[in-house]
Amino acid sequence: MKKILLYLFSIIFLFSTQLNAIEKKKLTDTEWNEKINTLKWYNEDGKNTSIKIPGSNANLKIYENEIYLLGQDIDQYDWWAYGRSEGMDAIRVFGGNYSYTITKPENNGYVKIDDWSDVSPEELIQGLRDANTDKGDGLSYAKQINWIYKPSLDKEKNLVTYSYKVIWNNDSTSMESKNIILGREGHIDQTFVFGDLSNTRENADLAKSASLDTSFTEGYTYKDYKSGDKIAAAGIGALVATSLGVKALKSSGGAAAAGGILLLLKKFWWILLAPLAFLGKLFGGGDNEQSTNTSKPKRRVKNKND
Repeated sequence: MKKILLYLFSIIFLFSTQLNAIEKKKLTDTEWNEKINTLKWYNEDGKNTSIKIPGSNANLKIYENEIYLLGQDIDQYDWWAYGRSEGMDAIRVFGGNYSYTITKPENNGYVKIDDWSDVSPEELIQGLRDANTDKGDGLSYAKQINWIYKPSLDKEKNLVTYSYKVIWNNDSTSMESKNIILGREGHIDQTFVFGDLSNTRENADLAKSASLDTSFTEGYTYKDYKSGDKIAAAGIGALVATSLGVKALKSSGGAAAAGGILLLLKKFWWILLAPLAFLGKLFGGGDNEQSTNTSKPKRRVKNKND
């Protein structure tokens, strides 16, 4: 009897493992149309709602024009769309012209803001430029990187926002808009990518306004801090630098500086490739705009006044 139970358990375990396995390949257009609907998409009925951010004591407002993925489905989406995934994301939200990701929260403690005066937007942007010049290896590199909005600390709302624009060596444009939302036990990272880059300032404004869509529950807001609570090892200045991947570049060089560059390159693939999915396959059924749309329905662009 024990042998039978053990056998059945092994079969069930093997079956569940195969079901949950990530298919590590980039899909062709035909395959995309066939498989994208197999992911578990949320809010397809199009409602304004609020959901808990996994691993946190915070909630996120979802608009009627948005659908979203959670957990492993995000990793599968990234493999199918880009041929890679970092496995760092808790929520991926898709609107008509934008996508944003909330990374898996790391509740490392209350982030002090005493070191904000150490933040130098000029040094940060120069670090990005230096790390993304032509290395002669045939990879894409940035010709220009400029702030759209420099890092700004809102002490009333307890958040940091910034946006920057990248012009690549093939003259394509990408941008990143980031919200770092502070709470009592840690912070939430919200990163936007846009499909239409004809008005980067308007995109940045939309992303900045979206910081208000994330709220910590009562007792866990930044203002709920009490003496004796865990303090994060890094203050807000160091956190902003780390979010850009340039903190290590301020060191004397060697392994630390190389680590900073590697972190940047790991981060930049998302900024470079994600807009391509909007222009081609995202909800649209392949790279050909005239192709049959058998994928997820398109949604309207979120109104900034929502």
